[in-house]
Amino acid sequence: MRELQRFDGTRDLDWDTVWRAFEDDGAAIVEGFVDPRRLARLQADFEPLIAGHAPGSTTAGLWTEFHGVQTKRITGLPRHSEAWVELLCDERYLAMGDRYLGADDYWLNTGQLISIGPGETPQLLHRDELNWPHAVREDEITVTAIFALTDFSEENGATVVAPGSNHWEGTLPPTPPGTTCQATMPAGSALLYSGKVIHGGGANRTRDQWRVGLHAGFCRGWLRAEENFQLTVPLEVARELPARAQYLMGFRSYAPDFGGRLGLVDYDDAARLL
Repeated sequence: MRELQRFDGTRDLDWDTVWRAFEDDGAAIVEGFVDPRRLARLQADFEPLIAGHAPGSTTAGLWTEFHGVQTKRITGLPRHSEAWVELLCDERYLAMGDRYLGADDYWLNTGQLISIGPGETPQLLHRDELNWPHAVREDEITVTAIFALTDFSEENGATVVAPGSNHWEGTLPPTPPGTTCQATMPAGSALLYSGKVIHGGGANRTRDQWRVGLHAGFCRGWLRAEENFQLTVPLEVARELPARAQYLMGFRSYAPDFGGRLGLVDYDDAARLL
């Protein structure tokens, strides 16, 4: 069984090697990406939020199963954690967006906390780029990180990945037996992955463990993001965010090198409101 390549984020990394693994396999694991102090702050910030949030989705049908009946999904994270905003602006994380989507040419697609509970079944395997089926192209339109706030194990639902499936032809080809592995990793690690790689949340077979991670992806600036940050992040909170975070969450306007500006307010940059 092919496994994902792992790197030690507590040392000076050769990031070109990380990106080669990312491009070959569609994903790579960087252990120790989040330093222990920030990890402890994130855990403390989100613990009461997780405790007070009910699992499952209110949307009936396919999305109920896809989102998980024993999984808690929480958005609007900048309202609750300064440490999360700091992580969002980490230059190593932004380098992934710059490399694959173009510098200053992308939004934060979603910043959601995902807590997979005991008894959860495996998520449907999928490609994230299929959020925008009509925009799929040879190059990337979305790239993502999952930051582990707890240990990810095979038993508690570590993400299932099909290494190399970013090169498989077809919209969503089948995953034959033996072609997937699980992204097991200690808390503080990051799973960096392509929008083209086939993956999904794993089954949680434990009795009392909640697998907690921060799912934070980028998408091209001309695409509609999954999360509507203008509704999940109040304007008074957005005003206090770093300029980079404001831009990533759409509180600044998008202006590509060639083409018209998007997300304007009175035909001026949305920064006017801030």
